[in-house]
Amino acid sequence: MNFTIGDRKLTRKASPYLVAEIGLNHNNDIEIGKRTIEKAKEAGADAVKFQTYTTEEFVDVKNNETKFLFDIFKQYELTENFHRQFQKTANDLGLDFFSTPLCESAVDLLTNLNVPVFKVASGDIVNLGLLQKIIQTKKPILVSTGAALPEEVIRSLELFKKHQTEICLMHCVSLYPTPLNKTNLNTIRYFLDTTEYVIGFSDHSDGTLASNIAVGFGAVVIEKHFTLDKNLDGPDHQISMDPESFKKLATEIQTVHQMKGEYGKNTHQEETNGWFYGRRSLYKQNGKIMALRPALHTKENDVFDSWELSRVVDPSKIPEGPVRFKI
Repeated sequence: MNFTIGDRKLTRKASPYLVAEIGLNHNNDIEIGKRTIEKAKEAGADAVKFQTYTTEEFVDVKNNETKFLFDIFKQYELTENFHRQFQKTANDLGLDFFSTPLCESAVDLLTNLNVPVFKVASGDIVNLGLLQKIIQTKKPILVSTGAALPEEVIRSLELFKKHQTEICLMHCVSLYPTPLNKTNLNTIRYFLDTTEYVIGFSDHSDGTLASNIAVGFGAVVIEKHFTLDKNLDGPDHQISMDPESFKKLATEIQTVHQMKGEYGKNTHQEETNGWFYGRRSLYKQNGKIMALRPALHTKENDVFDSWELSRVVDPSKIPEGPVRFKI
C-alpha cells in the first residue's frame, strides 16, 4: 500500500523522504522561520513541518498544573498569515509544507492552505474527534505512534481502514531525547510484518545512528526536529538538529538506502569476474588431485571444481595437469 506526499509516490522500496520538523522552532518570528526553512532545504530536507493550533482548544487554561504548557504554546501560536508565508517560502524552494493540527480548527486552516498531507501527533492517536476530522479531508496522514499501547494502534488502524484513508505508520518513542537503548527499532520490522503500510520513523534520539538503522530496517519517511541554531531560546531547540548535523543525516540515510540492495542473494558481475583468481579448479599433480588456484572452469568449459569430483568415475586415468573430464 503506497503513500503519497505531494508529487512523491512512496513505496516500501522508495528512497528515504526526510522531514525537517520545525515545530515551534520558528520562535513566532517570521524571519527566523523563513531562514530555518531555507536552511532545511540546504541541508537536504524534502519537507518542513510545523504545528498548528489554537492553544485554548487543546490545553486547559484553568488547570494550574498545565499552565506552563499553555504559556509555552500560546507564545508560539502561529497566525494564518505566518502559515501562508512559511508555506510560500517552502514551496518556492521546492519543499513540501505541512503541519500537525492539534485541534479541529487547525484542520480547517490547513485544509484551506491545501497542505498535501496531515500529521497526527503521538498523543492524538487516541483522539477520535480529531482523527475523524482529519479523515474527512481525504488527505494522506502520517500517524505517529509514540507512547501508544498496541491495542490503541490497532484501533486507529481499523478506523483508517474503514474510511480507506491513506496512511504512513510512524514508529516513535515519546522521550525527548530518546535514549538509544529505548528506540525500539524492531517495532519498524514488526509494523512491516503485520501491516501493508509504508512505515516511517519519527526520531527523537541524538545523532544519526537510529535513523540510519531505521532506514536499514525498512523505514521510508524519516522525521527529525530541526533548528536554525541550537542556542536559540525556546523549548525544542536543544533537542533538535542544526543544519550541519541534519545535512549529515540526509546524506547518510541515502547511503544506507543504497546499501540495502535487493532482497535475496544477488551476485554482482564484478564478483564473478574475480572467479579466476579467487576460486579453484582441480589439478592432478604427482598423481594426487588437488584444488588449486586459478579457477580455469567456467560455465562454458569442462574443467571441474571439487564439487564435481564425485562425478569422476576413475581419477587414476586422469592425466597430470588441470582436470578436464566429460561425463
